[in-house]
Amino acid sequence: MEAEREGHKLGRWAAQSIVAGSMLGIGIFIAPPVVAQHVNSSGYFLLMWLLGGLAALCGALSVAELGAMMPRAGGEYPYLRLAYGPGIAFATGWLQLLATFPGSLAAMAVGTATYQMPVLFGPEFAAPVNLGVMMVEGPTFWAIVIVIVLTALNHVGVVLSGRVQLVLTVVPLAVLLLVSLFVVGDVGTVQVGGGIDLGLWPLPTAAALAAAYLPVYFAYSGWNAAIYIGGEVEDPGRNLPNAVIGGTLAVLVLYMVLSAGFLSVFGVADLAGVGEAGTAAAGRLFGQAGIYVVTTMILLAMLGSINGTVMTGSRIGFAMAQQGHFPGAGGQLHRRFGTPTVALWTQAVLAIGLITMQRFEGLMRYASSAMLISGSLTVYSVVRLRRSMPAQPRPYRVAFYPWVPLAYVGSSLFVLVVLANHGVRSLMTGGLEGELSVFMAAGWFALAWLLHRLVVAPRLR
Repeated sequence: MEAEREGHKLGRWAAQSIVAGSMLGIGIFIAPPVVAQHVNSSGYFLLMWLLGGLAALCGALSVAELGAMMPRAGGEYPYLRLAYGPGIAFATGWLQLLATFPGSLAAMAVGTATYQMPVLFGPEFAAPVNLGVMMVEGPTFWAIVIVIVLTALNHVGVVLSGRVQLVLTVVPLAVLLLVSLFVVGDVGTVQVGGGIDLGLWPLPTAAALAAAYLPVYFAYSGWNAAIYIGGEVEDPGRNLPNAVIGGTLAVLVLYMVLSAGFLSVFGVADLAGVGEAGTAAAGRLFGQAGIYVVTTMILLAMLGSINGTVMTGSRIGFAMAQQGHFPGAGGQLHRRFGTPTVALWTQAVLAIGLITMQRFEGLMRYASSAMLISGSLTVYSVVRLRRSMPAQPRPYRVAFYPWVPLAYVGSSLFVLVVLANHGVRSLMTGGLEGELSVFMAAGWFALAWLLHRLVVAPRLR
């Protein structure tokens, strides 16, 4: 994408909206009930969201250094190749191609089609759709439509997609923040059944905390979105750090306010059973009119998140194709639009396949586990490159180095190790429960690394 003309570059606000839009997804409305099921107090519920936001900020600060140092398209892949060599970069790239981005797209599209569209457009959107040769569940059909339409938008061009992204991010972000502030500030005069108790006793188990953190991590994912389009951002040395840090902080504030609002309305015990927190809270506080307004804002936010993920995820296939690790057509740009169309539609096909095979909860766990693995490797590459490339100009350096990147990696490793250990014990007692996703993600990574070592690397010698 470096070949694109300057007129096709993204400015600071468009890039920042991509980060915020990629983060502001279905997770903040679906994840709170899941988190509440695993923790036993409002204090731990809020602590999970705060820790998740701080981890995302640590990650954003770290990747800002990478993006400003070497702005290029392709996201983590070029940096992982420099930091660890082609084997780890190959394995991580394929993990993202097969799990992270298609899984995220599928999860967000299915969540939107399941929870928001039937509320706004009628229950017929949840009814099965007759395609002539087969019947398809309504949410499955409309999730596929969402993926196809937004992929087509990104096919047409990055500037148009960036402008749409700005609208789909700023409008719902502003409205949802105002509604959340009203809920928290006025909850004393509204007859609701919740309340906030910041007590931290009794202490949940490590497995419960890790299980609660995984959906939080999914909700905050997207903090690294700007480095996927580094080659398409104007003045990346200044605009990339602003984009990842500003976008992450905006979403952190919104998520904390929303979380406090959900607790104020329901309390942690009732919140665990509401299904989709945003629409449920709007219905309890504002009635039917509130449901339509808030659900419309959530729908716009969902579309913005999906659009940002479509844009950023396709750059992985583009970068890998240029290294010979993906079919060569994936590294070509459309002659007119300057977009990686083959990589875009390949990602869409993979997402559609996942939509037809799994439900929302499984898709969220699958994508989150892959993100924990690839995100940890990317953030730690800041440390590796500081050692191996000390003379490389760095317009932006992460503050409090190396504690910021190490804090992110440490939190991710804790969750992965605890869930994997719990999964092994579950297997011994007759089931893997939700921890199967950790093994699936790790399995794709290990298989891709082995394939590179045994097949790809010998062919390049």
